[in-house]
Formats: sequence, structure tokens, C-alpha cells
Amino acid sequence: MNTSRLVEFSEEDLAELDEVAQYAETMTPALGAMEVGNVRNQARAGAIAERVSRRLPASVRSQEMVYRSVAAELAGVTFTTDRSMQAQISQAVEWVECYPTTLAAWEAGRITRGHATAVLRCGTVLPRDARAEFDAQAAEMCVGQSVGRVKDRLDHLAQELHPRTLAERHAKAREERRVSVTPLRDGMSELVATLPTLLAEGISDRLNEQASSVIDARNAPAGPRADAGTGTGGSAFATDADADAVADEPDCRTRDQIRADILCDMLLSASPLADPTIDGDGNGTLGMIRAKVQVVVPALTLLGKDDDPANDTTTADLVGSSPIDPSTARALAGAITTWERLVVHPVSGQVLCTDSYRRTASMARLLRARDRHCRFPGCRRPAIRCELDHTFDYALGGPTDIRNLCHLCQRHHSMKQFTSWGVRQLGGGVLEWTSPTGRVYIDHPPAPLVRFMPSGGGAPPPDQGGGAPPPDPAPF
Repeated sequence: MNTSRLVEFSEEDLAELDEVAQYAETMTPALGAMEVGNVRNQARAGAIAERVSRRLPASVRSQEMVYRSVAAELAGVTFTTDRSMQAQISQAVEWVECYPTTLAAWEAGRITRGHATAVLRCGTVLPRDARAEFDAQAAEMCVGQSVGRVKDRLDHLAQELHPRTLAERHAKAREERRVSVTPLRDGMSELVATLPTLLAEGISDRLNEQASSVIDARNAPAGPRADAGTGTGGSAFATDADADAVADEPDCRTRDQIRADILCDMLLSASPLADPTIDGDGNGTLGMIRAKVQVVVPALTLLGKDDDPANDTTTADLVGSSPIDPSTARALAGAITTWERLVVHPVSGQVLCTDSYRRTASMARLLRARDRHCRFPGCRRPAIRCELDHTFDYALGGPTDIRNLCHLCQRHHSMKQFTSWGVRQLGGGVLEWTSPTGRVYIDHPPAPLVRFMPSGGGAPPPDQGGGAPPPDPAPF
């Protein structure tokens, strides 16, 4: 543990913070019960509108008027608009009719509105007759988890329970890819690209990496290349006069603004002219940046043996986002030169070790495979965007061992280092975090996406780093 904390709480501060936390802990179930009571009341309003509309002639407009009238009645007493209230009523009806287990967990304070909303949104891909099973499993999945952490698991569950395979649905959805422009106010427009998830995530990741390079370059000490290119704020659609006008001005763009400028530069000129390192010979370092996407592909999916999403061994996962179709996963696998094999325990699926045909940083690979995201409770920043941290400080004698390492994003790494939040490893990748008020939070490694269950059962998983020999090499 770091004994030189920059942030320390006095006894009085900790006592008051504990009271605040206790109040929040007590209010969570009370708020849940009130919110669900309101949802059930809104669903009753929806039932009234449905009952009245059935007595009217078969006119869509007449039925719509009933719903508008009922929504306006509730909107008047809740100080909102009838349009917004009509949407809330529609959502409440779906919660009551399709997700009673989730609603009950929310009412009891075991989950929050955010969890219930995530369940409802993830379940929309399922036909109504398949939502009961999804509701039962999803509600339990949410207990004790942050909304961000559980969303990808809910996505996977919905894919597994869908009567049609993800490959079939993706093939149909891919036909609808498009780019559209929506005019906004003040001379602005919104450019929307509907793309396969893998491509969209890759584009976003590359823009983020390039924006980081621009920010690093502008924060670096001034040198002979300080005014190279248009790194001071220009882009491909700026005139020479504009460039001269801003040549001596500091680059004060936000990350979002830089990402937007680079996107325009790349699409309009096919090269990132916002690169501050560009020269007359071609693209600078930004042009060499490639998106980094972490994909978990089960063996059977890779070999094309089984694309059934109901089987846990066949769902390929774009880590930190959503499932991807098997054909895309196989195409990605065919384009790489290095294969990394993850050896998992046959019962728990816990990652035991990794190997590769090339010697690489095997320990870092194992920890990326185990953690998959920042290990502070509730954080989902992907491991490829995090730092490997010694749980017990290296400077104080902490070993560089997988039993003393985990991924933390910069925000939570700093918080561990400079505040009174403490953490220790319990074995098997399980972390125990302790807050300044003494509350304990247990963070388990993400559930594995691939499990092979032996017919004769199996022994419990050995502790990582123990003496158990790895399984025989896989046949691929």
C-alpha cells in the first residue's frame, strides 16, 4: 500500500461520509418502490387507453387520439408534455407485461431504474414470447452489478435466447448499412453512418488514438516541427488564408472537436491532414495508426462447426461492446499472422495461461484475457485502454506476478494511488476493494465467454500461479 496518500479524510469527515452512504443505501429500495409504483400506475393508464380504444371503430387515428388524451391527463398533473408521457406509458406497459421479474427486483431495491431500462432495451431484439425467460435470467444478472458492467452480458443473453441465429440477423441487417445527413440549426448537420458494429468500433477507436496523438503533440515542448501541417487547428476544408490566420494560435480544440476534424480530413482527402507530424513525403504518424479491437472467438465458431448462439461455445464477442457474427470473426482470424491460445479450466472457464507461436508478453496477454476491462467495481473501460498496476506497490516490494497485477484505467489507478481506497487480491483474479469508510466491494473477473464442460465433472479451479500443469495443447 502507498503510505504517502495525497488525499486523507479526518475522522469527522469519514463519520459524515459514512452517514451519507448509509442514507443512500437506505433510500435505494425506498426509491425503487416509489418508482415502480409510478410505473405500474402508468401501465394502468395504458390499460385504460387500450380498453377504450377497443370499443371504438377500427380507425387507427381514433385509437391514437385515445392514447393522446390519456397521456395528456397524466402530463397535466406531472408537469410534463403529453408526447413524453405517452412514451413513458408505452414503456411502463412493456415493463409490466414482459418483465415482471425485473420489475419486482427493482421494486425490492435489488436493482435500479438503470438496470431495468437496460433489460428492456436489450430485450427488444427478442420476440415477445421469448422475453419471459430473458426476464428471469436478466434480473438476477443485474443484482450487485453496475449498469455499465452488465449491459454486454444482457446483450449476450438476448442473443443466446433468440430463435434466429445472430449470423442470419446480421446478414439481413448488414443490407441496411447507409450514411445519412440530418440538417441541424446554425449551419450544422449530423452525419450518421449505420455500419456493422466491428467497423463502427474500429473507426471510433482509430479516431480516438489519432486525437490522442494530436493532443500529445500540442502539449509537447515547441520544436522545429511545431507549425507542421495543420495541427494547430486546421483541417482539409480550411483555406490557405485560414491556415495563415491560425498558424500562431494555440490549439484549444476539445477531444471531440479533434475527432470530428480528423474524420472530415480523412473522408474528404483520404489522409489525416490534421496530423501535426505530416510532411511533404506523405502521412505522418497519425496515418500509421490502426484501430485496435479485442475479439474473443470460440474454437467452434472459428472452425465453422457450430453457429448456434444458444451454445455458449459459439458466441464471438467484441470485448466491451457486443456480440459479432461468426463469419466476421472467422474473417478476422484469417487475416492475422499470430494466434494466441487461451487455456481455461474445463469447469469454471477461468483463464489459466496463454501461449502463442511467437514469444510475446505472455503475462500481459493472460491478464488482458482475464480482466478484459478496468477492475475497479463498475468500470468497463477495456483492458487495452488501461494500465497494468501492481496491487501491492512494486516500490514497496510487491512482486511482478499475475497474483499481484490487474488492469486499472488511469482514473481508478490514480484514485488507488492518491486516496484511501484500498485493494487486495484474494486469489483467482478476485479483488477486494475497501472504501475510506470501510465498506468492502468484491470484484470478480468477467464471466468467461467460452466453457467446455467435461462429461465426468471436474475439480475446482486451481489458484492462478499454482503448480497445476496446463492441459494438453489444443489440436489447432
